[in-house]
Amino acid sequence: MSPSKKLSPPEIVARQLEDFYELRRQIVKILTPINSYAEPSAAEYREILDSLQENLGEMEDAARQLHQFYQEAERRLDQVLKASSSIWTRPTGLKPSKVPRFTPIENRPTAPGGGKTRIVSFINLKGGVGKTTLTANLVAAFASGAFRDLDGRANRPARVLVVDLDFQGTLSQRCAEPLVLQGAYQKGLTSTKLLDTRAEAKVAFDDLTVPFLGLPNARLIPADDTLDDKDVRRLNELASRRTETRYYHRIWFHKPAVFEKYDYIFFDCPPRLTASSVGALVASDFVFMPTAPESFDVNAVSRTMNWLGKTRKNLSLSVQFGGAILNRTNNEKGLTPLEEKNKNRVKLAYEDFCEFFPDSLNITPVLDAFVPRRSGGNHINGVDGDALPGASLPCFHRLATEIYRRIHQ
Repeated sequence: MSPSKKLSPPEIVARQLEDFYELRRQIVKILTPINSYAEPSAAEYREILDSLQENLGEMEDAARQLHQFYQEAERRLDQVLKASSSIWTRPTGLKPSKVPRFTPIENRPTAPGGGKTRIVSFINLKGGVGKTTLTANLVAAFASGAFRDLDGRANRPARVLVVDLDFQGTLSQRCAEPLVLQGAYQKGLTSTKLLDTRAEAKVAFDDLTVPFLGLPNARLIPADDTLDDKDVRRLNELASRRTETRYYHRIWFHKPAVFEKYDYIFFDCPPRLTASSVGALVASDFVFMPTAPESFDVNAVSRTMNWLGKTRKNLSLSVQFGGAILNRTNNEKGLTPLEEKNKNRVKLAYEDFCEFFPDSLNITPVLDAFVPRRSGGNHINGVDGDALPGASLPCFHRLATEIYRRIHQ
């Protein structure tokens, strides 16, 4: 007879739960007999209690094993993240002449609005801070002209391209018409292609874009789950030093034809260290960090700042830190005392890493504009093809205006 398979801690807990519910069914059967209201005997009670005590003891042992199992898993995950971070932030092995060219803003051709294209990344390595919702509504605000210029005058609608770089595709699914999105998925016309050179991808840039729901001035490059596999493959190639994979987005976006078509390009980055998030940073002029003014979210600010700074320094990037954005605040007219305290913690975190961003020293590290959680802007579905909430909500008007002034000063 072959030995029984050793169960993992999660399997042990599941097995014990099955036994527990079986005992519960037996108790119910005893206490509510179909044709009788007879009380169970003392011996029957004792047998039931003994069985429950035995199973509870086994469940406690399994729970302890499960806790140890997850502690070890967290330790290994932390090691993986640290190793991944060191890979992404290490200096490039390319000779300066071989590094894909970053076109400075002043050297770019004229964009549709008469100015120069700005490329902006929204990044935070902490999930759940509302980054995707924030990005989508800012697209709506800029594409609707719901912001003011440096002199306080109203702006006309801008041409905006937003790129979904999270394989979960939340922004794509909520901001593109379903049939159009499905067609892009079937043809493989997604942001996964951006992790190839343009020659490797064998697809035209414009073919990757789809209409943004309800906004004629906005386009979207969608994401799907194929991006996750490609991100991992690019990490492995970089780790083995077979290929320098961090400049592909610069190859795609730093082209005159792209600059001539869009006033703004926004990258919605995943809350993880991936080839896509690094690629966006390498291609960007500015990076903004959305965060909720809560303790757990603010704790992640230092980690994100450290990673941003090391990447900028080791790869000699031109990207500037635009500032942190407080999202999902409790009140519409101001911050609570606790939120003010957490805002100051963000400022202190920036002071620890501001040496990485010498070009950004003349800005305050946290934007004055913020987005309340009860504003109605915490959803990004259009209604019957109408523009998103960001096109009409005052909080996004203020935020878009402040971002505009920071990236145009």
